Amino acid sequence: MLGKGLKKHASNPVAGLLPFILFIVLYTVNVMEQYALFVSFVSTVIGEFFFRMYYKSRAFSMTFYISGISILITFIAWLAARPYMERPKTYVAICEVSIICLFMLLRASKTYMIARFFRHKNLIHKVLINEFYDSATLIQYGLTFHVFGMLLYRQLTVRGLNGHIFDMVVFSVLPILIILSTGIFQALKVDSLAAKLRKEEWIPIVTEKGEVTGKIAKNVSMNMKNKFLHPVVRVALISDTKVYLQERPTNDILNPGKLDYPFEKYMLFNQEINLAARNCIRQMAGDRIDLSVKFLLKYVFENENTRRLIFLFTAKTVDEDIIKKNGKINGKFWTIKQLEEGFADGIFSECFELEFEYLKNMVLVKSDIFAQPRASVN
Repeated sequence: MLGKGLKKHASNPVAGLLPFILFIVLYTVNVMEQYALFVSFVSTVIGEFFFRMYYKSRAFSMTFYISGISILITFIAWLAARPYMERPKTYVAICEVSIICLFMLLRASKTYMIARFFRHKNLIHKVLINEFYDSATLIQYGLTFHVFGMLLYRQLTVRGLNGHIFDMVVFSVLPILIILSTGIFQALKVDSLAAKLRKEEWIPIVTEKGEVTGKIAKNVSMNMKNKFLHPVVRVALISDTKVYLQERPTNDILNPGKLDYPFEKYMLFNQEINLAARNCIRQMAGDRIDLSVKFLLKYVFENENTRRLIFLFTAKTVDEDIIKKNGKINGKFWTIKQLEEGFADGIFSECFELEFEYLKNMVLVKSDIFAQPRASVN
């Protein structure tokens, strides 16, 4: 999940452009060019140091380097051209054009940056670097339009008090507004992303033996279909020799509309599997239902749409009415005879068809199933 506080805004490139904004402000209040450049460059060095120490990464501090290099280029231009410069505001334009050119190079370096700094980072860091480059693109385009605007403005002649005000707006206010508005937009975007990720379910990536090798956002993995294997808990609710079934959701990735246990759930990352099975029942049947569960079977299921390491549990109830009166379930209990007759019509899910014979022989016609061991993900 995104870090708390300021760390979640590490991908905001505007932070590194604050020294450039400082240069514009100092220049606007008539601080001499060399002093404005010196103060701005020192702020770049200090800002980059603290940013890198706080975030423990050099990648997101690249815009501080852009500001520093642009300020140095502007200082060199000042040394070379100050005896001949008739329009001092050109130094702001030189700095701004340098920033635009360096942002173009930064965007061209995206592949290298990801390989150099983010190859072994988690999904969140990779999302943030994409946000970083998206904002860098907005800044580059915004400042490019501003430079063209300045060129057009210089072809106009505006005199008197209004001319001074127009100069301040065009050369000082507009670039600051472009940069700060992009920063605000990026901050709101990251806040929205953080809120979305807080609601996201993270599921483990496992081997066929149940060994956890990583994690991924559930929505992301569902769009990737068979790329990863994930653990899924299923609970067969038993009443005497009957099994509770209902239709699967119509939007389900696996056998929509087919009859199956209503108690099925992807196991979450770092979640204890027996707890996941109990929560699976509560989620569908209501919080007042608290049935003990017993592990029965583990197997790998795969079709063209999904890959699952299935952990099948059983739960017994002696009160069928309490199940029917609670929660989100609307199915019924099926007898063995009804189930066997239904196979001819193909009304059951693929998983249930695979499990039925084992379930019938080990649970429905035996009484010692609850001697089975507890399940675990190694």
